[in-house]
Amino acid sequence: MTTAARPTWAPAKGGSEQGGVRMFGPSQKFSSRDLASHTQLKLRKDGQDTTEEIRKRDLREELEDRERRHFSSKDRNYDDRDRRKGPSAGYLDRAKRDPEERPERPERPAIKNVDADDSDVDVPSDSDESDDGDDTAELLAELECIKKERAEEKARKERQELEEDLKAKESELIRGNPLLNMTGSFAVKRRYGYDMCIILCSLFIFFTVFLLLSCIRR
Repeated sequence: MTTAARPTWAPAKGGSEQGGVRMFGPSQKFSSRDLASHTQLKLRKDGQDTTEEIRKRDLREELEDRERRHFSSKDRNYDDRDRRKGPSAGYLDRAKRDPEERPERPERPAIKNVDADDSDVDVPSDSDESDDGDDTAELLAELECIKKERAEEKARKERQELEEDLKAKESELIRGNPLLNMTGSFAVKRRYGYDMCIILCSLFIFFTVFLLLSCIRR
């Protein structure tokens, strides 16, 4: 369906000059989106913190009152919780709030060794301790010796591998250098098939001459 016949805001009009879509007069129609949406200024009402109300209020007194109510409710909550848990609860919380009012914990009785007088118990002597110390020192010395031997063996293997790599590189360089790897003659090497090309050309010439002679004899 064509859309050429739809009405527009300024339909085209024929005339002697260009510009047939010109509007020759102000239009009486307008869009609803062009209407003003807010035509009245909104003001604060009573109870919405107007300027007069804020001027009359004592903000500092209100802040201090809120702080007092907050801390009083916090202490009351602590007391209620301690009362629900019992007298033995709340040691940590009370210690955090007031370190001077920490409850004293009862001292634990000293544990008496029942087998203190038993003669069957082997008490380690100074000689046993010295023997253990000597054994430990020997083990440590042996461990250090083993570590040293392993380190030397590792270094020796690394040096050997490095020498082998250097020898291989030197041999490759010697083989790749034409001045060090010279042959017996200074003749230029011919390509593969060079002789074959000469042979084929010679055979072609020979057969051509042979055919010409055969034709002449006939």
